[in-house]
Amino acid sequence: MGKVVRGVTFSREDASDEPIPDGIPVLRAGNIQERLITNQDLVWIPKRLVSDEQVLQRGDVVVCTSSGSSHLVGKAALLDHEFYGTFGAFNAVMRCDPSVLLPEYLHFWLMSPLFDRWRSRLVAGASIQNIRQSDLAALRIVAPPPPEQQRIVEMLQAADLRPFYEAASRADSLREAIVGFALSGGLTAAWVNQNAAEVQEAALQRNKLLGIEEKASCLDWPIVPLLAVCELNPKLEANVRTAADSPVTFVPMAAVDEHLGAITSPEERPYAEVQKGYTAFAEGDVLFAKVTPCMENGKAAVAHNLIGSIGFGSTEFHVLRPDTRLILAEYLLHFIRQPAFREQAKAAFVGTGGLQRVPPDFFKRVKLPLPSLPEQRRIVDALKHVAPQSFHSAIEQAKRLRSALIAEALSGRLTAAWREQHAQALAEAARERDARLGAPAPQVTVRITEHAPAERRTDLARPRRQAVIEQLSSFQHAVWNTLRVEWRGAVLTDDPAAFEEFCTSPQTAWRQEGFAAGREQVRRALEQLAAMGLIRKMSLPRPDPNTGRTEYLTAFRPLREAEDGSRPEEDTALADAERLGRELERRRAPEAR
Repeated sequence: MGKVVRGVTFSREDASDEPIPDGIPVLRAGNIQERLITNQDLVWIPKRLVSDEQVLQRGDVVVCTSSGSSHLVGKAALLDHEFYGTFGAFNAVMRCDPSVLLPEYLHFWLMSPLFDRWRSRLVAGASIQNIRQSDLAALRIVAPPPPEQQRIVEMLQAADLRPFYEAASRADSLREAIVGFALSGGLTAAWVNQNAAEVQEAALQRNKLLGIEEKASCLDWPIVPLLAVCELNPKLEANVRTAADSPVTFVPMAAVDEHLGAITSPEERPYAEVQKGYTAFAEGDVLFAKVTPCMENGKAAVAHNLIGSIGFGSTEFHVLRPDTRLILAEYLLHFIRQPAFREQAKAAFVGTGGLQRVPPDFFKRVKLPLPSLPEQRRIVDALKHVAPQSFHSAIEQAKRLRSALIAEALSGRLTAAWREQHAQALAEAARERDARLGAPAPQVTVRITEHAPAERRTDLARPRRQAVIEQLSSFQHAVWNTLRVEWRGAVLTDDPAAFEEFCTSPQTAWRQEGFAAGREQVRRALEQLAAMGLIRKMSLPRPDPNTGRTEYLTAFRPLREAEDGSRPEEDTALADAERLGRELERRRAPEAR
């Protein structure tokens, strides 16, 4: 169907941020953003380092194959325009034979839950996550004949999110301009005149703490060293103690949203698991991503609502602890997320290739304007009204809807009627494709059937049940389908290992991705589905080998039809208990040995 081409390896000494004679621009992982290829922040290398095969062609699908963040590995973009350039070693190019596989169809397939599940199984590595080129080359894709691929592409292109991204980009640019205006004093000038006495008193206190003599008006903003108002990478207080099994907040790089400047999906982990080998921080500290491309993208946030007021996170964070007598954490966050600050940090990068980082020494050279605390509060409150949440929340919702649409399209359901109308032409196209491949390809028949429990195939009409189904929320529907379509059996919610797999396994829980739901939300949805009669809730006995007492485990399973096929069974709890009891015994047997 095509081939996979490896990216160019080059050293920092070979690269330049500006065009060079007889040079060629290089796409890196940071240029693949939200499935789009951008021409910003290109580097240039000598053309002699690049083979003819590594020069990009229109129709190439560029895939990120290595990154410090697992959620970035596998992101892909279609080069749908002319671009003279190449691509770096942390990417690969999938180059299609369009007579067999359309690049646009491949691109949508790489955006589907099918690829996400495959990617999650293969991503490996400790701090750097990778997809091997050999695995990418061996990737198997169910591809209908090219005419049907084209039909699917046309249907999915109608759901293109590029206008959303462009609108969000314009909103981000406007917000950045307003932030710059605010941090130069333009936003609060009138307010300061109205509150001069309060501001002057606070400014005098600020100057006293900084040792600034009263030569100029204390209403002016002094330019002070950053490390005069905050501490870089501080240690936790010596009196911080917690039990080894106590939960603490953990913040991986993926948990920080670069658009919102906030921690959106923190995790809970036992203290013993994270106390060594990770970055420690406390309530109110500011996290700043130091590694490319996360730093350029603006990943930074204030650490709020930490369990026990302490947290741990990726080693790729710098931590800034503000002196709250002088500076607000939120004001500091706005300052370090400015494009101008990030450009300065980028110029200070150390390291090679895709693993460049901002060194600690950079912060020793940074200075910032420092208004008084009342004026800082006024600025922070004003900037809350230009936050980009609405744009990016809409994009996230659109991405979830598009993911569901892609899954439907690649299953064959969206083109079922069209396929019947063009059966003869498709058959001819399939023969041409097989001849092109040199051997008959395995034929995959797409059956357009509802992958549902057996009771929906009985002769009895159930309009009341259908009405209930139509009332389900999107999340309830996702949990219901996970249980009946992907899991295909009972899930023990009181068995931590089984329930964790049900909630997070890429093979079974992909429908729940994007909802950011915790375990309790999933459990509550199962309870609600059982109360509506769409699944069955069971209480299963299990003897405790240590105490001899019998404990009862809660489980949920899809409904089934009775053996005679006449109606859904309703009284099979004993059979379920016996079946699951045998499974529990089987799972405990290796432990006993």
